[in-house]
Amino acid sequence: MRKLSHTWFFILLVLLLVPSVAFAGGDKEETVVTQSGDRSVQVAENWGFSWRFLEDEIEFTVSAPTTGWVGIGFNPSRMMKDADYILAYVDGGQLYATDEYGTGNTKHEADDTIGGQQNVRAIEGSESDGTTRVVFAVPLDSGDQYDKVFTQGETYTVLLAYGADNADNFTGMHRGRESVEVVLD
Repeated sequence: MRKLSHTWFFILLVLLLVPSVAFAGGDKEETVVTQSGDRSVQVAENWGFSWRFLEDEIEFTVSAPTTGWVGIGFNPSRMMKDADYILAYVDGGQLYATDEYGTGNTKHEADDTIGGQQNVRAIEGSESDGTTRVVFAVPLDSGDQYDKVFTQGETYTVLLAYGADNADNFTGMHRGRESVEVVLD
């Protein structure tokens, strides 16, 4: 009788622990996000973004722990689909940026290749101590069907991602990614 009790205890313990281990091993860990009054969000060390509204544009500064590309996207309908993306990288001191659109759950394409326009103004970029920092602006309302309209005080789902070190391109897979809800005030 005692052996049967130990067997059932062991089975019960396994059944309780297996789901815990499975969920803990997920592909996305919980992130502590801090948003301060200076219009910025930090998702990890050297990884985050800030913004400021200008007369007819919104300017973003995005940084990530990489010497490759960095990206930010807004308001996907599902995963990456229907999001408005800006991807950027620095090569030889020069900033390169592209305006893209989520054409599938895991796919995005340059706006100008699907009937839209490139509506990003590259301002500056740098790489220092393993961190890439880019500054760019987009219109508040470009009129492009593949761009989001930015309204001060509205809540946006923001996707952040970055590529591997030295991935100076717009096509490399991400090494890190996060999603946060932010009121752009």
